Amino acid sequence: MLRYLLFLNFTQAHRISAWFRARFSPLGHFLLAILLGAGVFGFNTRAAATYQLFTWLLALFGLAWLWSELGRRAPLSVAVERLLPRYATVGETLRYSLVLRNDGKRVQRGLSLLDQLAGGSPDWEEFIGAVDPQDAQRNGFDRYVGFPRWQWLLRSKRGASLEERPLPALPPGQRVAIEAELLPLRRGRLQFAGFCLYRPEPFGLLRSRHALSLPQACCVLPRCHAVSPLPPAHGRAYQRGGVALANAAGESEEFMSLREYRRGDALRNVHWRSSAKFGRWVVKEFRDEYFVRRALVLDTFCPPGRTEDFEAAVSVAASLAAADGRGDALLDLMFVERQAHCFTAGRGVAQISALLEVLAGVQPSRRAEFAQLSQNVLRRAAALSSVACVLLDWDRPRRELVDALVGLGMPVAVLLVREAEPPPLANPALFLRHVRPSRLAADLLWR
Repeated sequence: MLRYLLFLNFTQAHRISAWFRARFSPLGHFLLAILLGAGVFGFNTRAAATYQLFTWLLALFGLAWLWSELGRRAPLSVAVERLLPRYATVGETLRYSLVLRNDGKRVQRGLSLLDQLAGGSPDWEEFIGAVDPQDAQRNGFDRYVGFPRWQWLLRSKRGASLEERPLPALPPGQRVAIEAELLPLRRGRLQFAGFCLYRPEPFGLLRSRHALSLPQACCVLPRCHAVSPLPPAHGRAYQRGGVALANAAGESEEFMSLREYRRGDALRNVHWRSSAKFGRWVVKEFRDEYFVRRALVLDTFCPPGRTEDFEAAVSVAASLAAADGRGDALLDLMFVERQAHCFTAGRGVAQISALLEVLAGVQPSRRAEFAQLSQNVLRRAAALSSVACVLLDWDRPRRELVDALVGLGMPVAVLLVREAEPPPLANPALFLRHVRPSRLAADLLWR
C-alpha cells in the first residue's frame, strides 16, 4: 500500500515538475526562489525589511502572469516541419533537421522549442514487474521506494531524452532550418508526437506554451558490431519450388524452356502465345533451384532478470544478419514470441534491412517453451545449408537442438550470450563461442 502511494506521488511530482519547467524561464526560477525566501524571512514586517522585496517581486510576477496569459491566447503563426531519417541505431546519435516557417507579420524572437515523444508514464503493473539493470548497484532505500526505477521506465517507454533548445530569430515569411539530435535509448519504434513552442513575456520570467501536433515515427535498429566469419555452409541445398516457394510466397519456379504438352500438365503452365502460333499446346517447363540457405536462430526465452543479456543477444543476431547480407544466399531468421516466426531475406526476396526491422521489434517470450523453437528449426532443416544459434543458456533443451542439427550433418555455430562461463563441451568439435554482454564488441571478434 505504501509503495503504491509513493508510485502515485512519482507521477504527480513529475507532472508538477514538468509544468514548472514549461511555465517558468531560468530567470523566473531564480527569482521565484528569491520570492519564496523573501516571503519566509519577511513574514515579520517589523523585524525585517525583506517583505519589501517580496511585495516588489510579487507585483512583478503578477504583471508577468497577466502578459503571459494575453500572449497564450494570441496565436503563434509558426509552422514546423521535421525531416527524419528512416532508421536510427541504439546508442548512436540521431541527427535530423527541423524547418521553421514564420507565417506572421512580425519577427519572432526569444522562442524555444521542445520536440516531444509519445509514451506516457508507466502504470502500476509495469512498475512492479520491471527489473532495472542498475537496481543491484543502488542502496536498499532506492530499491524499495523505486523512484530511480520509475525514471528508468519513463525513459524506456519514450525511447530517448530530448532537451529544449532556443530558436534563432524568425523573420516573417521566411524559412529557417536548424539541426536537432537525440540519443536512442532502446530499439523499436520511436514515436514523435509533436512540438511545444515557448514564447516569453517582456519581463522574461514566464512563458506561454503553444502545442503543435506532428506525429512521426522512426525505426531504431539494434546495434551491429563487426563479427568474425562463421564456419562455411555445407554446399547448396535443394529448394523445392525455387526462391518464391522457399519463402512461402507461391509456387513460381525458375523458368527453363518451352515444350509440347504432356498429359497431366497444369493448365496454368500453358504458354498461350506459342500455342496459338504453332497450333498445338505448348507449356512452360520449370526446374527447381539449388542455393545456399542459412538459418539464424534467436533464443527469446529470457527471464525478467536478464534483460541486458537478451538485448545483447538481439545485437548479436543483428550483427550476424548484417554480415551475412553481403553474400548471395537466403537467410532465415527464426524465433518465438507468442508463436514461432520465420522471416527470410536475401537473393531478391527481401533486404537484410527488413530483418533488422524485425529484430528491432522482437520481445522476450514469457509463455512459450523452447521446444516450440526446436520443432520449427528441425522442420525446416532439410532445406538449410548451415545454422547459427544465438542462445541465452546451455541447458538440456538447447543442447538437444544443437545435437539434432549436428546429427543431420550440417555446420552449426553456437553463440552463447551470458556472463557466466559455459561448461565443458561434450563435443569438442562443436563451434561454440562465449559472448559476454559486458564485452560484446570484443567477444564477437574471436579471430
